[in-house]
Amino acid sequence: MRLSLHAPPGSWRQGLCAAVRRMAGRLRAHLPAGDGFVEGRAPRVRALPMPPDGSLLSAQLPDFHHQDTFVLRLQGEVAAGSNAATLLAELLDGFLRYRPAGVTRLMRLRNVLVRPLQLRTSPLGCPVSSLLSADRSQLFAGRHPVLAQQTDADGRRAQVILGADDRHLAFRSCVGVQVTPNGVEISLGTRVRCRNAFGHLYMAMISGVHHAYIVPAMLRMATESLPRRHALSATQGLFA
Repeated sequence: MRLSLHAPPGSWRQGLCAAVRRMAGRLRAHLPAGDGFVEGRAPRVRALPMPPDGSLLSAQLPDFHHQDTFVLRLQGEVAAGSNAATLLAELLDGFLRYRPAGVTRLMRLRNVLVRPLQLRTSPLGCPVSSLLSADRSQLFAGRHPVLAQQTDADGRRAQVILGADDRHLAFRSCVGVQVTPNGVEISLGTRVRCRNAFGHLYMAMISGVHHAYIVPAMLRMATESLPRRHALSATQGLFA
């Protein structure tokens, strides 16, 4: 447990921990129910047909060809002082520090395939890859490069727009945090405008794995950083 929480993303230690946990999970599935260290199921990621009301994504790329939004709800009461902007900054840190190993491997493969075509490459999943941008003209929380940002006056909702333009497509992603009386809602929405025939072919090839695995895995992994950083303080009781 201790090793798995501190193993660097993509390292041999993270791979070893993942392999041991997979084997332990298969073994545990065949044993009778009893006491254990697992408190509950992983939060469920839901797909929405369109961005939620008030999303900054609604004003981005009006002539888009692809759109999706995924939402993860963390149940529980957020203690005083845990405003949406603070949680959003921690979430963006989570995208950078806690990367699903499977997504990292897929991005490495993608980078090898598209490098001869002179397309953008990044170790991060494309929805948030611009967090590694060298453009520091607009920063969220003083450290995350963004294209746009908004925090409500009451501190209950914060959003940022990420994205980049490439030779085959342009994409914009909206990462949002909304604090509600019953918990916190995390959202990640993406719009894509294809610039040529290869862009349409590229999206047709990746959309399945993007929906089924990449975005849900990134959301779950990034939100796991919140209770570790706020445990017994700001987000105590965040998870049911």
